[in-house]
Amino acid sequence: MIDADEEALTRARLVHVDQYYLRADTLAAANAELIRAQGRVPIVAHWGEGLLASVDGLRFVVPKRTISAGASPKYYHSKRGITWLNAVNDQVAGIGQMVVPGTPRDSL
Repeated sequence: MIDADEEALTRARLVHVDQYYLRADTLAAANAELIRAQGRVPIVAHWGEGLLASVDGLRFVVPKRTISAGASPKYYHSKRGITWLNAVNDQVAGIGQMVVPGTPRDSL
């Protein structure tokens, strides 16, 4: 993605944007605005009020040893894996995700 010939894509510019704009508070504000905007789409009101959420996990075997990979013989046999948790609200807007070692139960 870095392109020294494109001013907006120089390494220095991308580092600056990452350090000063991609913060937890700015991402939370942007996500909240996206959810509000989706709520103004007429069909979305038929799906729900945005007050309920659903969380689901996808399990993956991880071929390399990483800090996020955990053992779970039930799902990964002798290998290590991760669970990617994804949360959506009842208006089908993504509201969060995270990687946890092994299985959520194993990680608590």
